[in-house]
Amino acid sequence: MKTNIATGKFGEQLAIEYLYTKGYTIVEKNYRNKIGEVDIIAYDESILTFIEVKTRNSYEYGYAYESVDARKQKKIINASLMYLQKFNLHDVQVRFDVIEVYPLEKEPINHFENAFSL
Repeated sequence: MKTNIATGKFGEQLAIEYLYTKGYTIVEKNYRNKIGEVDIIAYDESILTFIEVKTRNSYEYGYAYESVDARKQKKIINASLMYLQKFNLHDVQVRFDVIEVYPLEKEPINHFENAFSL
């Protein structure tokens, strides 16, 4: 059985491949700053999208997106605000998505656009 870290990295890679097929342009992977981490930063056309990826091998303990609670959302939002400030991105439309990855399922990816907001 894979470790949680290996499962997470595998899920992120599947999510990136999925985003490429949807026409996204990947800007950053595993962006970190002193506030937190954003798994994927990508453009969906002109929208800068901050994406949290959650990977699970089953639904046994609930849906993966449920683990992106208010505390986690706040960390992602604050990390993304620092990213916007660092790169002087003031006039860009922003969105926060969650991608669930279930590698063992027939339909392994669920993408929730606008999963949460500022």
